[in-house]
Amino acid sequence: MSTLGVALLGATGSIGETAQRVVARHPDRFRLVALTANGNADELAKAAQRWRPAFVGLVEPAGRAVPATWGSGAQCLVDAAQHPDAQIVLNAVVGAAGLDATLAALAAGKRVALANKETLVIGGTLVQRAVRAKGGSVIPVDSEHSALLQCLAGRIGSSGEGLLPVQGVKRFVITASGGPFRTWDTERIRGAKLSDALNHPTWAMGKKITVDSASLANKALEVIEAHVLFGVPYEKIEVVVHPQSIVHSMVEFEDGSVLAQMGVPSMELPVLYALTYPERLADAGVPRFDPLAHSPLTFEAVRHDAFPTLGLGVAAGKAGGAAPAVFNAANEAAVARVLAGSLDFARIPVAIEGALAKLQGVRGDDRTSLLAADAAARAYVQEMR
Repeated sequence: MSTLGVALLGATGSIGETAQRVVARHPDRFRLVALTANGNADELAKAAQRWRPAFVGLVEPAGRAVPATWGSGAQCLVDAAQHPDAQIVLNAVVGAAGLDATLAALAAGKRVALANKETLVIGGTLVQRAVRAKGGSVIPVDSEHSALLQCLAGRIGSSGEGLLPVQGVKRFVITASGGPFRTWDTERIRGAKLSDALNHPTWAMGKKITVDSASLANKALEVIEAHVLFGVPYEKIEVVVHPQSIVHSMVEFEDGSVLAQMGVPSMELPVLYALTYPERLADAGVPRFDPLAHSPLTFEAVRHDAFPTLGLGVAAGKAGGAAPAVFNAANEAAVARVLAGSLDFARIPVAIEGALAKLQGVRGDDRTSLLAADAAARAYVQEMR
């Protein structure tokens, strides 16, 4: 069996580093043919020296001298995604910047292993059109959506809506760890500091997604992503808090049967499954699950009064049009300000709600209008006082 070429976008982030470990364990199946990073030139150079890919790109050189053979700027993501040696594009770019790379890969008929949920939140309709026009595919890397896909084995490919259409599903249950503020009351959350938000109890992630987890913005993005991926209506997608992060998602079928995908908190398996789907490849990288050591498993209702960002995002998904793009852009801009120290964590939902109200009803039927809505939402949040 010949090896499959993989273009890894976001090679120096947490998912990118995980993907490198996975590929290293299976040199007979995969080879990294293109690598990109946002601004971490040193780590990208180390990865390039290790893998010797045909293409290397750095999105933001920031005035640094980089090899003349490297690509640069946002275009390097598209160039990597369309590289002729790549059959699979693993998109681990953070934020809205991942959209064009996904569309470029799909236009070339490639499989996209998607860890960039914002792609589907912003441009789900555009991605669906690209898949139908060119025959590429989208396989999720997010642990929750990988779990849903695994639970739906044998049910993908019906005439339902979505990128991976299913029928006969009664309900999706997406789990949330609850983040660092799960047990905090609403008043205490209002005074939360950035250091508190970055202190995640079960997952080790980048700063942006860690803050998203603390606000539950990530769960709003995941609900929208699940809707776009599988075509399941919003009213059939629920979120429950599961502090142990062992059950990653559940699917209830029309006959009442419920399947859950379980495992220790690790992105090794979702990355591997996205590369091999629908196969399962023997692998020693995923930590062993011990049901006794990881007991008990508990579930709690989401406290929407304490975490309003989740409801705002789901409402934006239901509204459709440009609303999901506005939600995502406002959240990204708000989190960026939180990380920079110019906005309090508790004001993230305030920023999002304001942007959604200001941009209610704007167009969102093509790439140009979606990017305009994205830019307007960011500008609104950046100008907030």
